[in-house]
Order: sequence, then structure tokens, then C-alpha cells
Amino acid sequence: MQFTFKFKPINKLLPICLAAVTVLLITYLGQQPTVAQLRSNVTVDFGVPATGTISMSGMLHGIDPSQPPDNSIKPLQPKLWRVGRLDIYDRVIANGAEFQLVVSDLWGYGTNPKGWPYQNYPAWEAFIRQLAQQNKGKKIIWDIWNEPDLKNPFWKGSQEQFFETYKRAYKILREELGPSAMIGGPSISTYNKEYLADFLDYCKANKLEVNFLAWHELNDSKILFVDDHVIDAKRNFQQSPSYKELKLQKIYVNEIVGELAQYQPGEILGYFYQLEYAKADGACRACWNTAGARKVSNCFNNTLTGMVTPNTFEPRAAWWTYKAYADGVNSRVLSRSDNDRLVALASKSNPEGKAQILLGYFDRNYSLATTVTLNLGNLEQLGIQKGQKVTLKLEKIPNNQEGSVQKLVTVKEENLSVGSGSLAYVIPNFNVHEGYLLTVSK
Repeated sequence: MQFTFKFKPINKLLPICLAAVTVLLITYLGQQPTVAQLRSNVTVDFGVPATGTISMSGMLHGIDPSQPPDNSIKPLQPKLWRVGRLDIYDRVIANGAEFQLVVSDLWGYGTNPKGWPYQNYPAWEAFIRQLAQQNKGKKIIWDIWNEPDLKNPFWKGSQEQFFETYKRAYKILREELGPSAMIGGPSISTYNKEYLADFLDYCKANKLEVNFLAWHELNDSKILFVDDHVIDAKRNFQQSPSYKELKLQKIYVNEIVGELAQYQPGEILGYFYQLEYAKADGACRACWNTAGARKVSNCFNNTLTGMVTPNTFEPRAAWWTYKAYADGVNSRVLSRSDNDRLVALASKSNPEGKAQILLGYFDRNYSLATTVTLNLGNLEQLGIQKGQKVTLKLEKIPNNQEGSVQKLVTVKEENLSVGSGSLAYVIPNFNVHEGYLLTVSK
């Protein structure tokens, strides 16, 4: 782990505590807190590449065989797609994503006339065998069951009954598809180390493989701990000699971004940053109900999990966040923030050949805006020499929930002279939940 790629105070609550003390002191003195009283500093070094960066662009459901159109999907460059249907397999693969099949979606959650798998194991085994035989030759990641730790609505049985359900499915899939088939789980609703250990211990005792380990991160108030969970799982499970025989290859956080954050650029970027830092192997954006009185599931209205509008497929702020993220992920460079809730994802080159810095500010419990000072270093790595003028274009990714965003609005665009290979750039009044995209070009 290259610790230089992220500044993390020993106590992650320190920034909130300090900010709270500041507000209390100001209030005591009879003043109101102002934007200028909360500051954040970000350092970007274009000379230090962040090697081994894996894209966290991925989705859960969100499309059918034809909608939304491919021009809504391709700019997001999805790398992992978690689905519960097979008729979109060709489309997912054509868009460059791995296809993760949620087998339990096809069986049903209490809707199958044969009952839950543990109520009719012969029927479950016959279902798995037929599914495997019908899909031989396809590159499928087999995710056996969704959120079996939730008694309602996804699982009614015991933990031991889920483990048995996994065992029976695993054995048939391995028998039908051979040693290269990617089979895993348990795709629980949160990071529960004890549950994961019980699952892996059961699989070890029963000589079952778990080729990928998966869980969900959907608590928007705990974004700061997402990386800790991934690192903990790598250390205690994936890299542990005790589980070597499980052939655990990947760690997927196959649902991210909670309901409150689904449209918020700042929070989305917070998830991305934490997962990149911990080097997860992939992630999928979760889907939730729409806002307002008339609830509609963004899982099944062909909106890319709510990132485009229904029927007209106009982009929302979340779509622009994913696009900007995908544009820069392949040329990531070092970035560091002194505010854990103000993240920066910097890149040496986007598709237009411009360097970019993508910033997000998130916090569920604190609402003061911040003034951000960006310190851009090693600009000569971009072909920009001392004394040369550079163009800096700042665009806001707004927190406007379900409203469409036809294009990002340019806040300012200016030419600045470079000093000794670096320059400082200030973004005032950066509000919680928002994002900004700064592009740098000669």
C-alpha cells in the first residue's frame, strides 16, 4: 500500500471535531460562521503516477436490451455490471463491463412456487444445473444470492441454510462449468467481518471455493470507513494463508452509494476515492426509489440507476460525475487533501488530452461550505514550462437531485502564468454534496 497517496488523520473524526469546536467558539464570540472560516488544502503532483488504479465505474441493473441508448452508457466506461437477467448479457459485454449475475434474482425472493431454496433443495439444484447448461461459454461472474443477511425481503432462512444453499449451487456450477468459472459471494448488505469469516470457514470446511468476496457499502454517513473495510478484508481473508485453498481472487463492493447520496456528486466521489485507495477490484452503483410521493424503482426504469431521466434519457449530475471519473481513471496521479471529506481525484490526461482534477465534498452531518486551495505541482510533466501561461477551466457538478444537467456550467476560465513548475488555485464557496471539475491545458 502506498500511503503517500492519501492523507488520513489517525482519528478520522478529527476534522469534524475541529470544525465543531470552531463553530462553538465563533458562536460564543457572537459571530456567525462564514465560508472563509473553513478552509481545505489539496495537493496534486502530476509527476507521481498512482500505479495500479482500478476503475470503480459499475452499475446494478439499470438497462434493458435497448434502453437507454448506448450513447448514454459508453461515456461512463462501466467495468462491472451486476444484473438479475440474461437478456442484456451481449449489451453489457459490448459496453466493456464484466457481467455479474445475481442468481437469486432469477429464482425469486419468496415468489418462486417451489419456495425458498432450503425448502426444496432438489428444485434449487435442478434450477442451477439448467442455468449453467444454458449459459456455457459465457463470461459470467456467478453471484449466488443477494443480501442473505437481511431477513426481509431477501432471505427468510438461517445463516446456515444460506451456506448450504451456496454449497449446493457451487458444486453444480463447478461440475457443469469447470475450474475456471468465477463463483462467489456472499453479497451481504454491509461489511460484517464475523459473517464473512463464518461464510469462509464454512466453505473451507466443505472444500468450496469463493473466487470473489462481496459485500455492500450503502451507509452514506460512513463513507470514510469504506477503504478500511476493503483493506481489512484483504488482510484477513484474501491474503491470509488460512484461506488459500478458497482461491479468493477478487474483492468486489458490488453495491455502493446509499439512497440519500444517489444524486449527490460529492458523496459519489467520496465512495470512488475510498475504493480506489483501498484497491478494490470493482464496484457497482446501487439503485433506489425515485424521490417524491410517487416512488418508482431506478433499478428497472432504464435510467442507469437514476443517472439519466426516464424516457428522455437526459443526463443528471450523477451521470456527469461518473463520466468525469471515467475520463480520468486511466492516468491517475497523486492527490492529497487535508480534509478527509474533501476528496480529489487527479489525472494527467483525459480524452481531450487535458489534465483534470475532480473534487467532491461530502458530509451527512455538517453543512459549512469550504474554500479550497489547490496546489498543482510538477506541471512540467504536462509539458508546461516556467513562465508559460496555462488555461484553467472550472466547471461545477451541481447537487440538483433529479433535475437534468444538459452540460456542466463553466464557473470561470482563465489564463495563469506558471511560476516554478507549480501554481495555486482557489475555489471559494465549495458546498457540501457538490463536485467540481478543473481542467488544465496549455
